[in-house]
Amino acid sequence: MRRRTIRNSCRPVLLVCKPSDLLVFYRDTVLVSDMPGLDPAKAAAIDLVEAAYDLQPDVDQWLERLLDVGIAVTGQELGASGLLYRRPPDGGDIEVQTWRAVGTSVDIERLSRKALREAPKAAQRVVLAPGVATTVSELPYGQDAMKTWGQLVGVAQDCLVMNAVDPDGQGASIVLFLPKPTKLSPEARQRFQMLGAHLSAGYRIRRAVASADIISHEADRLPQGAEALIDPRSFRVTDAEGHAKTHGAIEHLHQAAVRVDRARGRLRKQDPREALELWWGLVHGRWSFVDWFDSDDRRFVLAIPNPPCVGDPRNLTGREIQVVTYAALGESGKLIGYRIGMSESTVSRALDSAMHKLRVKTQAQLVEKMRGLPKLES
Repeated sequence: MRRRTIRNSCRPVLLVCKPSDLLVFYRDTVLVSDMPGLDPAKAAAIDLVEAAYDLQPDVDQWLERLLDVGIAVTGQELGASGLLYRRPPDGGDIEVQTWRAVGTSVDIERLSRKALREAPKAAQRVVLAPGVATTVSELPYGQDAMKTWGQLVGVAQDCLVMNAVDPDGQGASIVLFLPKPTKLSPEARQRFQMLGAHLSAGYRIRRAVASADIISHEADRLPQGAEALIDPRSFRVTDAEGHAKTHGAIEHLHQAAVRVDRARGRLRKQDPREALELWWGLVHGRWSFVDWFDSDDRRFVLAIPNPPCVGDPRNLTGREIQVVTYAALGESGKLIGYRIGMSESTVSRALDSAMHKLRVKTQAQLVEKMRGLPKLES
């Protein structure tokens, strides 16, 4: 295979929410009409998804890019803060690997570190739990915490938190500053959780690609550890290896490529909500799509293996392992399906089968069963 150079594309970003997505909360709650960044006519959530899968910048630049993009949510340019971290298996304090802040003149990074360090452990567990999308003022004692924060830094009265963490404890958390206390509607919360699914997949694929670069540089292998190369015009799989070589996998990749192309086309502005729903977190529980350009500047789409590192009870299928792992973390069937690229009915059947095999009947029993299981490295 001829040697090719790599480049990723990314467009300016503005996140989307419907006017109904924010409800009146407390006496001084900001209204959607006061926050133009939430106007769906000006928003393009797919741009944020594209930024999550941009492999060109290094990890620090990638996080800063996501924060720059996220500021548009508020329409106020109050700033944003974010961290990449690891949660130890024993449940101890998180290990912060990267911390960045943008869009404000005060030392937000230092103050954010101080706030997290001094926050009660229970509050840390809530804010950094898998799949969290919430405002701080919605949490117990959150109003008091935001009053203290506002007096300290003078830039915000509330924060929108999106936490994207994998079952193995590797996570990314993004905090967007808001001018007034705000409450998310269930619909808005679900969409932010969907975006969080892409953030965790994007962070995970960066680590996977780095590992692929280390272990293999063979000339006959697809770039970036990919298992399929897809033509973005015909959506055909033009080259495949490994799991992607089967007929069923090729068809799944073809259909997913069609859906993602629709999401990235005119639909991103015409109906951002539908566009976001079309682009699932994974293709068939295994692959993420990344733009790639060869040395002649021709664009292709790589399908890179990107499954999460999950618990490994050996008597379950791969699909069942993924489903029960996220179910044990408290995620809904709909969010699990979106995250791993399967229908909600398929998730439900897999969960029922897995719980039967594990001989559990309740979620509490499932959590206890999954605790302490060895990890299946992807």
